[in-house]
Amino acid sequence: MKLDNSQPIALSDFVSQFVGVGSQFEKFVAREYPELKSDSEFFVKEVRAGCIEADLVTFVGGGTLLAAVSAVIDVMEKVQIFTDFVEDFGGRFSKYFKRGGRAEGVSKGDLADFLRVTEAIASDPNGTARLEAAAFEDGERNVRAVFQFSTDEARRAAEEIADHRRELEASSGENQERALLRFVRPSVEAGKPGKKGGERGVIDSIAPRAMPILYASDLAEQRMRHEKIQLEGNIFRALFDVSVNVETSATGKPLAYRVTEVHAVIDGDPGDDLLDN
Repeated sequence: MKLDNSQPIALSDFVSQFVGVGSQFEKFVAREYPELKSDSEFFVKEVRAGCIEADLVTFVGGGTLLAAVSAVIDVMEKVQIFTDFVEDFGGRFSKYFKRGGRAEGVSKGDLADFLRVTEAIASDPNGTARLEAAAFEDGERNVRAVFQFSTDEARRAAEEIADHRRELEASSGENQERALLRFVRPSVEAGKPGKKGGERGVIDSIAPRAMPILYASDLAEQRMRHEKIQLEGNIFRALFDVSVNVETSATGKPLAYRVTEVHAVIDGDPGDDLLDN
């Protein structure tokens, strides 16, 4: 692994890079080679100004160095495992370099690993990360597979990975295609996408109690903000026609509403504001 950075890398970002790749390698071996065990050790080969180059050495086939020496698979098979991993990881990770790109079959844990891998390069104004699978043959280093990404790609990937995570979280609850949402006090600041913010609201058709309001995407949050600006009256007396995903507890109790789409706004009649229960 080679990190070509223009500025010093924060220790936490540096560690995250290796943790993310190491976690993905262990999952890859467990998925593709379930009969093998995998323990990873990282050895820094060389550090020079503006660049960090390190070797990832993994004893595939056993949990200790002794077991590795007597492993049932030979060196070339191990090289092939590394090659397959770099190609698999690079193929899935690179999906997020494009807007709307999504890798199939990934879990929230996978997305957390991917996000870790972006951090060191995304925080650098002009950085590059490069992951190689290589073998020494007849004294020469033979590169079998390469995956590389830049600062711009890391930043785009971080955005898309965060969006994909919110989508997975939304799909785990109950979807309500059309519902009337009323905001309650105190909730003057907009909620942040995917996070529990200051907004709370009531959807009487689901539950009488006010719940935190989340947003499934930046687009949904921006549309809601636009609609609020257009209101001339009190937003707490308006009804918002929305599609939501209901975040529930293990027992099925509603915990929060995640707005997936805003359809229309209905001005309410003057009256007392609905109080938060």
